Amino acid sequence: MIITEELAGTAEAVSKILGSEVECQDGTYQLKTKRSVYVKNSKVLDVSLSLDLDISFSLSDEGPDGSNEARVCLMPEELAAFTQALIAHPLYFPISYSQHMTMECGMYCIRLTSQEPPEVFAERLVAALDALG
Repeated sequence: MIITEELAGTAEAVSKILGSEVECQDGTYQLKTKRSVYVKNSKVLDVSLSLDLDISFSLSDEGPDGSNEARVCLMPEELAAFTQALIAHPLYFPISYSQHMTMECGMYCIRLTSQEPPEVFAERLVAALDALG
């Protein structure tokens, strides 16, 4: 089993990168937050939406890599910028990276999973979210 201080240090580092509290449940660290999106549909209608952002990671005693997962909901006009920022990030994708996209209620929901240090996963994710403005 990983030393508790190491887990706490990783959770604190990820919390700082993501700018939100990370909670532990059954050995898995989770962060659930929302991001606000402002949409102007016409001269008359302006809409402000709150979209989910779910992130989780767990660590094992076999090294620094963790099992990471994020679910990000995006407006259609955000998809290209988000995807391009993921690809252009200086930290390369690990060999065990996957991305799955579905469409729900007119929004894209992307599920990202990887086996890598949680801090690296969080940095890449934050950079992609920052690209949205």
